[in-house]
Amino acid sequence: MENQIDNNCTSIDAGKAKGIILLVAVVFGALIGFTANETFLSIFGGAVIGLIIAAIFNSVIYPQKPSDR
Repeated sequence: MENQIDNNCTSIDAGKAKGIILLVAVVFGALIGFTANETFLSIFGGAVIGLIIAAIFNSVIYPQKPSDR
């Protein structure tokens, strides 16, 4: 019973989730950079900073330890 619940609850695999996190971070980083400085160069700076923060999040915070079940 527990295996069926665990298998059905994980509809997004880790690769897709990490990609979505990177995409959202880049878009929001670019938006925040543009609204803060109102230059087009800040769009690229915000996107780069968002990408770096998302990469750190994916490599340090997001990985889950395997279950002992």
